[in-house]
Amino acid sequence: MYKVKRTIYLKDRHIDVWLGLVSKTKNRKNGKYTVYLLTDNPDNPFNHAEPILSGITSKETAIRRGIEFVKNLLQNISDRTVTSEDKKSEF
Repeated sequence: MYKVKRTIYLKDRHIDVWLGLVSKTKNRKNGKYTVYLLTDNPDNPFNHAEPILSGITSKETAIRRGIEFVKNLLQNISDRTVTSEDKKSEF
């Protein structure tokens, strides 16, 4: 597994995420990559790799789409947290 660390910037915060890439091909040409989101530092024995995207033909595209996926995921979590806090303040 090829592992990369990237920093996601959301408004006033930055979050470090680890992505893993696996290419399953027999001749090492024209492989399709599967992108994994790692739950922690790869050296941590309790780390888990969760598949998030598959069928991507380029390593660079796989990394870029993985970053976009994680950024959207974190943005949705942030938006839902703000919305639920607003609902609590109404009561």
